[in-house]
Formats: sequence, C-alpha cells, structure tokens
Amino acid sequence: MALETRAVEQQQPKGSLVGRVGGFLANAGPMVVFVFLFLILWALSPPFRSPTSIGLLLLEAAAIAIVAAGQTYVIMIGGIDLSVEAMVSFSGVVCAILIAGTNIAGGQVSDGIPAEFAILAALGAGLLIGLFQGGLITWFRMNPLIVTLGFRSILLGVSLVWTSGAGININRVGVLDAMTSRIRLFGGWNIPAPFLIALILFAVSWVILRHTRFGRYTYALGDGGEEASRLSGINVNRVKIWIYGISGLFAAVAGVLVMARLRSGAYQNGTNLTLISVAAVVIGGTPLTGGKGGVWGTMVGVFIIRIVEQGMVYLSVPSNAKEIVLGIIIVLAVMLDVIRQGEVSWLRLGKGRTAE
Repeated sequence: MALETRAVEQQQPKGSLVGRVGGFLANAGPMVVFVFLFLILWALSPPFRSPTSIGLLLLEAAAIAIVAAGQTYVIMIGGIDLSVEAMVSFSGVVCAILIAGTNIAGGQVSDGIPAEFAILAALGAGLLIGLFQGGLITWFRMNPLIVTLGFRSILLGVSLVWTSGAGININRVGVLDAMTSRIRLFGGWNIPAPFLIALILFAVSWVILRHTRFGRYTYALGDGGEEASRLSGINVNRVKIWIYGISGLFAAVAGVLVMARLRSGAYQNGTNLTLISVAAVVIGGTPLTGGKGGVWGTMVGVFIIRIVEQGMVYLSVPSNAKEIVLGIIIVLAVMLDVIRQGEVSWLRLGKGRTAE
C-alpha cells in the first residue's frame, strides 16, 4: 500500500541516490517500521501469533484510527484539534443516555429511544460542535489550539456532570451488536466490525482528499497558506469550517464504537486519544505544517503505536511504563516531522550539498 507523502520529492534531484533514498523513506518509511516491529513481536512472542491477538490488534486500532483520520484533515491545513478525546467521551455519553433513558448509572432502563436514533443524535452533535469550533476559528480569527482546548474542557465537564462520574450502562442489541461483531474467517481468524467501519471511513476520506475539489482545496490551504488560497478563489472559511466538522464527526463515530464495545458511556472513554491521534498522523507522513500526507499513512502510524503498546504487554513490560513509551513516541514523531521538513541542516539527507 503506497503512502501518500510528497515531502522529499521537491527537496532532492530525482536522479540522485540521496534523493531516491530520501523519497523512499518519506513514502515507505512508516510501513517499513511497522513491518519490522510486527516481525520482531511475531518472533519474540508466540501468544501474539494467535488469531485472537491479531483480532485484538485490529479492534484496538479501530477507534484510534477513526479519530486520527479526522485529525489528518485538520493537521493537513496546518491546524490541530485538541478536543477529539473529549468528543469521543461526550458522544458516547450522549448515545448511552438516550439509549438507557436515564443519566443515572446502573442497569439498562427500557424507556430510552432506539439505538439507531441515539447514534444519529450523537453523530449529529459531533458534527455540529465541530462546525461550531471551525466557525469560531475562522470568523473570529481565533487560535485553533485555544478553541479546541477550551472545547475539550467543556465537553469533558459536561460528560462528567451528566454522568456524575459513573458510566451509563447499556445492552448491546440490534445495531450496537452488529457494530461490535466479528466477521469470521477460516482457521479461527476474524475481522472486528469496528475495523471494517474504520476502513470504510478511510477509503471515503482517501477519495475525498485525492479525487474531489474539496480535497484539492484542503491540500492547497496547507501548502500555500490562507492568503494564497483566497487569491486562488478558494472559499477558505468554508473549507476550514467543514474540516473541523469532519474531525468532530469522526471523533463522534469513534465515541459511539467505544461506548458500544464497553457497553457504557463514560467521560473517561477517550483518554489520551488526542495525543495518540496527533502522533499517528505525524508518524504516518503528514507534517504539522500541513499541505502533504494522507490518511493511509495515518493508518500505518496508528498500527505502529498499537504494535508498540501491544508488544509491551506480550513482552511483560510493566504497565506503568506505558505513559513513558507514549511520551517517547510523541517526541520521536515530532522529531521525525522536523527531519522530514529539512529544518535541521545536518539532517537534510544531502539537501544542502545539492544546493551547491
């Protein structure tokens, strides 16, 4: 699967060895890293080779990947969405309360609305809140870091108040059961339905970004900047607003899936997903400055993070070290972004020498 990064192509002469190596690393580097880590864990941990373990890897990656896909849109225009983990929690809480018919923790209550309508309400809330954040950022020229950080606090606070800090339990019936089911394959292998949903969203996103006018505008906004995009006739405000709406919608989809899987809507459901989603996007080849990259690279970034986390479990690394490893991954992701952009002269893969 080819990644969608274009970072090195314009930095090196196409015929040079350094240029070809740099282009290969920019395009296929994340996939090479994932395959290497996968093979190492496969060799060192026999339990990892089981169908159950691989199915768990796909299941755990699904919600993270969906959040990261929405984050990819935002980072591609040079923005950031710090509210996604709160949106995951908030949408799950909204959906669970509507299904249960109560915001009091306990067993399932029968007078809630059908799950289909509850899911639509949760997704609609995610979309509208994302659009509203985009509106504040564009119409009032507010910093996206501040806006989304503020909404992170608001959404987590609302989720906490509505649930009084306890999860709202539900029963998995009907559509919720289908969303958390597994597609059985031969030999005991299976594919979790949440991962199939993630693949569908990624495929749709790839088509949007690569084969629609909206996608071209998204790349242009990150590559050339807002002023140049306006001069080119692009409605910058509309594009930015819809991009934040997409991020909110995708985070809400992930929130519903997490809620359905855990059978509970709780304000803790989205913990750490903001940091993980940003790290996955950057590891996958989309720079923080935007204008390049793509969703399939983000998918690979998600799997790199998940394979590291799962490997820690199978190799009996103390669970307390998880936060340390996550922090290291985030720092390395940003360092990789800096290297890709050629901002450190002695790490430019020969860029400085070719200019001579």
